[in-house]
Amino acid sequence: MGSTDTIDSRTLAEVGRDEIDPSLELEFGDPREGDAEHTHADISKANDLLGDEPTTDNREGVAKFIDWYRANQEWYDPLVRES
Repeated sequence: MGSTDTIDSRTLAEVGRDEIDPSLELEFGDPREGDAEHTHADISKANDLLGDEPTTDNREGVAKFIDWYRANQEWYDPLVRES
């Protein structure tokens, strides 16, 4: 699902880094053609059809995903490597 929040790619990377290890230094290369500068999902159809409203903002969602990944890394990593 998406969120009504807009977040730029740099901030998204910083939020992820801060959840994993705030001492990590992020490195950004020059933008490439087709790179997204920000993320923003249009969730109006889900809202219209399902009555769904987001309850988690982007920052909280990143933290929840990282927690989920850590708890499920043993079975998830092989799936990703095989794909």
